[in-house]
Amino acid sequence: MTTPLHGVLAALSTPFTDDGGLDEAGLREHVDRMIDAGIHGLVPCGSTGEFAALTLDERKRVTEITLDQAAGRVPVVPGTGSTSTAEAIELSRHAAEHGAAAVLAVQPFYEAPTRDEVMEYFTQIGTAAGVPVVVYNLPSVTGMNLDRGFYEELLERTDAVQYVKDTTGNLEQALDLMINMKGRVTTFVGWDTIVLPGLAAGGTGTIWGTPNFAPRECVQIYELAAAGQYDKADEIFRRLWNVMHFLDREGYSVCVKGAAAAAGIDLGRPRRPYSPLPPEKQEQLSRLVAEAGLAAA
Repeated sequence: MTTPLHGVLAALSTPFTDDGGLDEAGLREHVDRMIDAGIHGLVPCGSTGEFAALTLDERKRVTEITLDQAAGRVPVVPGTGSTSTAEAIELSRHAAEHGAAAVLAVQPFYEAPTRDEVMEYFTQIGTAAGVPVVVYNLPSVTGMNLDRGFYEELLERTDAVQYVKDTTGNLEQALDLMINMKGRVTTFVGWDTIVLPGLAAGGTGTIWGTPNFAPRECVQIYELAAAGQYDKADEIFRRLWNVMHFLDREGYSVCVKGAAAAAGIDLGRPRRPYSPLPPEKQEQLSRLVAEAGLAAA
């Protein structure tokens, strides 16, 4: 039986070289940076990791490197969602075979399937992978919000789904899952600006991209909240809030890399079709990073 996931799971950014290739050495360094800062788990190949711009083989390689470098120090939960059930199954099996603690699966996000088809998608992934599934609810991309009724019906079909990453930005929905699905699925808030309210309401943890440039602060927020020291957690959360708000408004994965650069962490350029922030936007973000006390010395 695997240890239940909890705490701060970093949605890893994928470092690229100047010519657009995978920066394998940079990824290994980044994994160590996160673990050394106290991060409780790693999520490669998610939205923050620009998975949609990676080939199938690259997604497998990023997963393999992350698992190898983590070396069992923290659980690794690779993103394996796809527009194709067959590809999602292939990626999920690959992750499980290489030691993943669970897989994070977003539903197909182009030609939107029906509600029943989405349930079957998650059921097949769970059956094939043999490890717990984290359902990644990202309605701004998929066009379908997965509410409590969806999970109640899904759990009648499969026991593989044990976690939800709720990236709706809707605190009421996250709380509804935490309160009414407790003991059946564990809900991780995936929207940066409401992470602390979610933790204060009894959330088990969070999957978010901010740890890429503020790992120690994110761990402190979680640990202080878990200890009931909400005032101290709130001080740190408020300090980071304007940066997180910027990320949510200006293109998340690109902004994470921009914030990391301002904090002195080189994660490379975004991969096409994405581009670095325009100079005026980067300047604004760098200013917010400095105001948050994260700027490189």
